[in-house]
Amino acid sequence: MLINTKKQFFVTFAAFFVLGAAFKVMVLVEGFTEVRPVNAIPPVAGLAFGPIGGLACGLGNLFADLFGSFGPTSVLGVIANFIAAFLPYRLWHLFSNEPPNVHKHKNIMLYLAVCLVSAFTVAWFLSFGLYTFFGFWIAEIYVYVFFNNFGFSVIFGLPLLIILTSDSIALQFRKPMKNIVFAKLNMKKPVCAVYLLLMVVIFTCVFFLNMNPGDMPWLHALSALSFAGLLCLLI
Repeated sequence: MLINTKKQFFVTFAAFFVLGAAFKVMVLVEGFTEVRPVNAIPPVAGLAFGPIGGLACGLGNLFADLFGSFGPTSVLGVIANFIAAFLPYRLWHLFSNEPPNVHKHKNIMLYLAVCLVSAFTVAWFLSFGLYTFFGFWIAEIYVYVFFNNFGFSVIFGLPLLIILTSDSIALQFRKPMKNIVFAKLNMKKPVCAVYLLLMVVIFTCVFFLNMNPGDMPWLHALSALSFAGLLCLLI
């Protein structure tokens, strides 16, 4: 099944907006985040539609925020949800020549891996972004965002991807875009390895050791390196 670009955007936007707005009442951190089954959509939309899926998720999140958490920090939400969709798309096509699917064990593992890296990334981006640009640190945001993204990507996103790639639907996914950095420098494995290490270190520091960038300034350096690595993966 082939869906044109406009339909890709509006179908993803509508699904994200409706599901995102519906769960605004299930607040975890007032004004910032809630229980979010909608986080199952970005990795699937990204794998299916590439940057169009990411844009639709970002804007869908912005409009959903109007029902409970809209404010200056919503800008971070737009970017984070774009990343939550576009990063899995980039990572999948860096490590597989197949269209996104979970028909094989290795593809299931790849899907889980890209969702894990995406969850690490969005949790870091939002929590450190709030501290860097708005001056406050809430460790619970990192924890809730991580588990919202990874948990629902597995619980609901994986079955959704199975359905979309089944013989009865056979959705035709967007062709991969060439990654400029990796195409010129052939740095796929080193950059991905370093980026994953940074994400794991930040996760360990925040989740297990209860550290924060206010007390541990060197976390800013790790965050800056992470941002550079993210740019290399996305451009």
